[in-house]
Amino acid sequence: MVWREVLLMCNIVRPLLPWADEVLWMSTHARGSAFHHTVRRLAFAATVYHLWIERNRRCFKNVFLPYQEIIRLVKQDVSGKLASGKSYPSCERYHSLCVNWGVPFGEVI
Repeated sequence: MVWREVLLMCNIVRPLLPWADEVLWMSTHARGSAFHHTVRRLAFAATVYHLWIERNRRCFKNVFLPYQEIIRLVKQDVSGKLASGKSYPSCERYHSLCVNWGVPFGEVI
């Protein structure tokens, strides 16, 4: 559920793949310096990080966060990085990504 929501926030609408295929897909579709590629890389890294933290929390503390909270944490990390990153040109595709990730559009221009 977390990965599905992250893909939607990246404006990626397609069926989910087995995890190894997701990693391969992301590695080939997040190359380059275009803004949407940067968003994909950040989203992938933040998702893997927070899912690993959740795995450890469950294994070692027997504490379970709701998936919505994990998504919120991923979104917080990605939006923070985007808001503090380099400037990108203005365009509608970038605007929708900024809206999806909760980044005020003016902060990345």
